[in-house]
Parts: sequence; C-alpha cells; structure tokens
Amino acid sequence: MIRYANALGLGPEATAGETVKQARLPQVYADMHGWKEMVAKIAAVYRALPPQDRARAVFMGWNYGEAAAVDLYGAPLGLPPAISGHNNYWIWGPREHDGSVLIVVGGTAERYKGWVRSVELAGHTDNPYAMPYESPQPIFVLRGMKKPLDQVWPKFKNYR
Repeated sequence: MIRYANALGLGPEATAGETVKQARLPQVYADMHGWKEMVAKIAAVYRALPPQDRARAVFMGWNYGEAAAVDLYGAPLGLPPAISGHNNYWIWGPREHDGSVLIVVGGTAERYKGWVRSVELAGHTDNPYAMPYESPQPIFVLRGMKKPLDQVWPKFKNYR
C-alpha cells in the first residue's frame, strides 16, 4: 500500500487532511491502522485490574477514533462501551460511570494529577503505521476523580 500510494502520487503528504506530521501510510488509513492492537493492549490493562476496579472501570478516549475503536473491537475482549468528550460521544455522557477507575491513552501523569488521586502507567501503544500522534502513547489507569465525573463532564466537551 505504501509503495503504491507513493508511486501514484497519493502518499501521506499529498493526501494529508491535517497539518501534522504524517505516518508512512496516507492519513485516511493511518487514522484507523492499529486499532485492534491498541484495543488489545487496553483490554490487557483492563483484565489486569483487581476485580473491584474492573467492575467500575471504563476507557475514556480523548478522541472519537480511540473511543470508536474500543466500541468496535472491545466487546469480544470484555471491555465496556467507551466514553469520550469528543464530538458526538460527549452527548452520550459518562454512561453511568463515576470516574472512579478510568483507562486513558496518551497524555502525561502530570496532566492527570490535578483531577485524580492516583495515576498509574500501565502500558504503551506501539504501531509504526498509525499516525505519529497516536503511537507510541502511554496507557494510564486513573483512580479516584476528585470531583464526580458527571459534574465535570461538561468540561470534557470537545467539538472540532
């Protein structure tokens, strides 16, 4: 695919939909590439949680692509439906989750320490064909939101 796209003048730089560093694949493919692998790693983190945490845990995606990947590939791996503040996912709200245990991809421990009591690095995504801003990324387990998730949910709204 990479060779054909480049030979046809349809490589990543020629077909970019964003002005960010491009992957080896054209963005339309790179944006979806690695979803199954990412979800498998999220599911491994989820399964490694103690049973009492797993019963309350949810994946919170920072963008609709991550959330959709979990919704598409996560159920057979035992994952609950994802939540996200991005685009229409925000409308669906936190889906009965209280924020006591969140699994997130990306960001930094420092970013999360202001709104949760515990931040644990639990893994990493790694796919050389995904968009550079999607991989490699850390996978964190966040515990104990300082304010209930339903109260802070309006702040997660991100329409773009």
